[in-house]
Amino acid sequence: MMETGGLLRRQFLRGSLTTIAAAAVVSGCRPGGARTAGAGPHVGTESEKPMKTLTVGEGRYRGRTNVAIQQAVDDVAAAGGGTVVVGPGTYAMHDALHLRSGVRVVGRDGAVLKKVPSVQSAIPDYLGYGHYEVTVREPDKFPVGTGVHIMDDDAGGFYTTVATVVGREGDRLFINRMLNHDYAANRHARVISVYPMIEAEGVCGAAVEDLAIDGNSGEESFMLNGCRGGGVFLIGSERIALRNLQVGHYRGDGISFQQSSDILLERCHVHHNVGTGLHPGSGSVRYIMQDNRVLDNGGCGIFYCLRTTHSVCRRNEVRGNGAAGISVGERDTDHLVEKNVVVGNGEEGILFRSPNRQGGDRVIVVANQVGPNATKKAAAEVRVEAGLSDVHVLDNTIVPGPGGAVWIGKGCRNVSLAGNTVGGRDQQPGDLAGEGAAEALRERPARLPDVGPAALPANGARHLNRASLDPWDEQAMWQWKG
Repeated sequence: MMETGGLLRRQFLRGSLTTIAAAAVVSGCRPGGARTAGAGPHVGTESEKPMKTLTVGEGRYRGRTNVAIQQAVDDVAAAGGGTVVVGPGTYAMHDALHLRSGVRVVGRDGAVLKKVPSVQSAIPDYLGYGHYEVTVREPDKFPVGTGVHIMDDDAGGFYTTVATVVGREGDRLFINRMLNHDYAANRHARVISVYPMIEAEGVCGAAVEDLAIDGNSGEESFMLNGCRGGGVFLIGSERIALRNLQVGHYRGDGISFQQSSDILLERCHVHHNVGTGLHPGSGSVRYIMQDNRVLDNGGCGIFYCLRTTHSVCRRNEVRGNGAAGISVGERDTDHLVEKNVVVGNGEEGILFRSPNRQGGDRVIVVANQVGPNATKKAAAEVRVEAGLSDVHVLDNTIVPGPGGAVWIGKGCRNVSLAGNTVGGRDQQPGDLAGEGAAEALRERPARLPDVGPAALPANGARHLNRASLDPWDEQAMWQWKG
């Protein structure tokens, strides 16, 4: 006999349907979160009727777990969108809070989402890609409604699976997402109850504000990789605003977004996470990270991952992180990095990683305070690896640590450094090291490349299966109606 898990099971099924219903009325979205051709960019609804507001902690939404919050989010989505207010208190998170299109979640002072410590169990059977069933040796550890992470020793990154348990029959768990890989018992296949604290998958038009996230890293023993999770995790989503969040002590990345567009991270404090602080990755385009404090995370402060383009990174404080302050990598192009404070990080202040074929080209680094960094190993404050092009380091204040000011690799093209001060004086030729230092331009270019969100062509998200994006409008993109 199958266990359906009562309320949690009903909520999951209802949530799947209400996501579609709410997406239909979000400006610029079709059912399922896809774009509507020619629709406006605003977060909100096209209807003039009042938006619904529900408060967690009142009426039928009492409770101190993710269940109460999720029920309110799903009910607001079913009503056509609106706002969920999370009252003060600590909420035990047995699964992610799953965002819905058209719903804004706002915390009151003292509202904290806290991860419960994980449990895990071995998988005794060979599991196949595309299935929605997992056999486990200890099924009682995973009640219906529990978030789970499924993996084996050969599956990492996107090849692991994060899902929610929606049913059980004996030692078989049924999940809401298909398995992303084959998992084998002889490769130590296992299920672990780890997941993001807040997650959006396929969501179009949503916001989260004024919440604190406690990843409970002191009690949590398993680290979730940034391709499948984070304190906040967005995947395949668009027009999501994250404002005034406190994201700390998560055993993984603080905030990670993958294959997403039109994302805003603003005034967030991302600190003491075991992984990277901010992780824009896997094809994400048109996003802004501004006025955030990214402090004391175990990895890089900000890690641009793979083929993530056309962003603005401005006025962030990136301090005390374990690796590079800001790291730009494979095909991470067309970014503006301006007016940040990048100090006291373990390795480089700003690193342009070595590419396979194309690296972080067409990037402007301007008016930042960089250094001293390299607290864990000698590294240049700004390092541009071999083979990059159109990297412009202008008007920065550089305070060298033990690895010097700037290092330029061999074969770089059109790399310019001008207007910088180094150690309190104007930049001098001796401040540049590396095989490509002699070829670097010491004058300001007559024309800089067009970078940032506004420079992305309308068809610039075809790699995400989006035929076109709305015209860029930074002032209106994340305005909330209602």
